[in-house]
Amino acid sequence: MLTFDSIHYAFDAEPVLRGVSFSAAAGEITCLIGPSGCGKTTLLRLAAGLLDAQAGEIRLDGDVLCKPGFDLPPENRPVGLVFQEGALFPHLTVAGNVGFGLTGAGREARVQALLALVGLADFGGRYPHTLSGGQRQRVALARALAPSPRALLFDEPYANLDSELRRALREEARRMVRSSGTIGIFITHDPEDVTALADRVVVLTAGEVVQVGTPRELYDHPETSGVVRLFGQAQRVIAELAGDRLETRFGSWPTTCLYRRPTHIPTHIPSNGPAGSPAAMELNVRPDGLILAPDAAGLPVAEIRVAGADDLIGVAAADGTLLFVRQSRPHGFEPGGRVRVTPRRSSVFAVPIESLTNC
Repeated sequence: MLTFDSIHYAFDAEPVLRGVSFSAAAGEITCLIGPSGCGKTTLLRLAAGLLDAQAGEIRLDGDVLCKPGFDLPPENRPVGLVFQEGALFPHLTVAGNVGFGLTGAGREARVQALLALVGLADFGGRYPHTLSGGQRQRVALARALAPSPRALLFDEPYANLDSELRRALREEARRMVRSSGTIGIFITHDPEDVTALADRVVVLTAGEVVQVGTPRELYDHPETSGVVRLFGQAQRVIAELAGDRLETRFGSWPTTCLYRRPTHIPTHIPSNGPAGSPAAMELNVRPDGLILAPDAAGLPVAEIRVAGADDLIGVAAADGTLLFVRQSRPHGFEPGGRVRVTPRRSSVFAVPIESLTNC
């Protein structure tokens, strides 16, 4: 278990991490996801020993890696780090990169075994500049695995690769972590990485952990509007609460559609309340949380986009704003047709407008 306990960190007095705590287990991949600047890379660099601890502790199976006044040198930590750009030594061959830092009689055999593991058995004599981006990342992974680390840290290693190659390398990383029993931590901006890789997910915002859980738990039971928008292509719709109805530009919806009613929203507020009153709400609506029905008095279908086996049907409000609804084909809806949009029960995440800065 790799444990981060109350980690605080600041650059030039500017806080980057604010009391971050979570654990990552062996044989699993824990994904860290969040916007740029939320502290993901800083956490990995602290774990790898590239930054000195300022507050809190990082422990590996109970052994302290760092705490204020104590930082185990990077070379003494059983931790491997795979960088975004691979960071290979250009003057060394592929075999030289993989074997860098290894000593002893078994060095060559270990290098060859790792190159075979990542599908590069015949590339040992090549230099990094002769490889594709995907091949360089495979070399970087083999190099990180070479000293048999107890924890393997991935710093967005596939961010600059095409989607097909990303999928292949994700599967490779997942297989290696699980088969070796290594602790895997993978940071990303991409929710697709999370759903494809993660056993557990840690969502960071502004240096704080806002939710931890499995991908399914985060999708089905989000704690903040930010988590809703990360998973499921949630769309924002402004609403005004009027009794048991939510008045939106796409129609009047029952409050039974709310996944969780904000506790400080009064039960009954007239729809003509003052602007900025607690009745004003932001709804986060996923395309698969909506139902379409033909309605001659309804809103127009403005466009239809292909989304794999489904279509995303764009319904236009009076001001031209689109709301997309996911529909399996065949569905019978066509551009220009009129429809009624209704949310499914407990499918909409609501945030009071007054509290949006805190979500």
